[in-house]
Amino acid sequence: MLTFPRPSTVPRHHRLARLAALPALTAIALGMVHAPVASAQPAAVWAVSTTIDVGTTPTQFAFSPDATRLYVTAGDGFDVIDTATNTAIDTVSVPTVGGIAVTPDGTIYVLGIDGTVSVIDPVTYATIASVDVGTNTLGMTASGDAVYVTNHGNETVEVIDTTTNTVDATVPVGQNPIQATALDGTVYVTNAGSGTVSAIDAATNTVIATISVGGVPIGVTSAAGRVYVVEGVSQSVAVIDATSNTVVETIPVGGGSLTGIAATADGSTVLVNQSDTDTVAIIDTDDPAARQSVTVGARPGGAIAAPDNTTAYITNGAAASISVLTTADAGCTGIACIPTGSFGG
Repeated sequence: MLTFPRPSTVPRHHRLARLAALPALTAIALGMVHAPVASAQPAAVWAVSTTIDVGTTPTQFAFSPDATRLYVTAGDGFDVIDTATNTAIDTVSVPTVGGIAVTPDGTIYVLGIDGTVSVIDPVTYATIASVDVGTNTLGMTASGDAVYVTNHGNETVEVIDTTTNTVDATVPVGQNPIQATALDGTVYVTNAGSGTVSAIDAATNTVIATISVGGVPIGVTSAAGRVYVVEGVSQSVAVIDATSNTVVETIPVGGGSLTGIAATADGSTVLVNQSDTDTVAIIDTDDPAARQSVTVGARPGGAIAAPDNTTAYITNGAAASISVLTTADAGCTGIACIPTGSFGG
C-alpha cells in the first residue's frame, strides 16, 4: 500500500488551530455537568484491550465495507487501521476537518477544511475526485449511492451523487446540523440549534420527519431499528424508534460532557464518551440502568463499534491515540491466541 507522509514543515497542532469551528460547535454541549449514574454492571463486561497511536487530534471513524480496515481522521489526514492486528498501517494526507464516510464499493470520502470533499481510492489512496460542499460543513454519512454532508452554515445537508461525484441535492434541515447516521434508507441528522433530529428519505432526499429531542443534540448513531442521539444539556441519550420516528426512551448518562456515541450492530450495547472524565459509559440497552464505566485516553471524542458486536474504537483527541474496547468474551485472534499444550490442546 502507498503511504502518504504528513507535511513536516509546520507543526500539526498549528495547522489544527484553523479547525476552530469543530471544538466551538462541540462546546455547545458542555452546559450542565452531572454526576455519573450509579447502577449495576451490564451483562457484557468491556475493557481496553490495546491502544493505537495515530495522528494529532483524531476525531471521526469509518469502516471499510468488509471491516478489515478502519479509517480515522487525524489532523491533516486520516490513518488506516488494520483491524486484524489493531495497528496503524498507513497515513493519507488530506486537509481534513473531521468528517469521513465510506460507500458500499469501498471508496473513501473525506471532508476538507477548504470546503471540499476528497474522494479517495481505497487501494492506492490517491485522490480521484474533489467535490465542493462549502466551508461550514462538518459531519458525513453514506447511504446507498450517495454521501450526505451536514452544513451548519446554511442549515442544510449537501447530497453527493457518488456516481458523478457532484452535489445533486441540497436538503434544508434544522439549525446547526452537526452529525449524521444512515439506517435502512433513512439519514438522521442532529440539529444542535433546534433541539431536533431530521429524518431524510435517501430515495427522495426529502425530510420525512422532524423529531424533537430537546436541548443540544450532537452525536448520533444507529443500529437494529433504533437511532441513538447524544443530548448535551441534560447529559442523556434519546432513543428514536426508526419505524415510527418517535422518541421512545431517554437514557440519563451524566459524567460530564458527552461527545461521541456508538452502538453494537445487534443493538445490545451503546457506548457514550464522557470527555471531561476520560471515560466511556457502556449501557446495556435491555436494562439501561445496568452500565459500566471504562477509562480511556484523554478527551475521548469519536466512537464506532465493529460489526462483530464485541469490539469498539474510541478516539482520544488529546492523546493522539485510539482505545480499543473489547468484551470479556470477545474471540481472540492472532498467533498470541493459539492454545498452548500438546498439539495446541
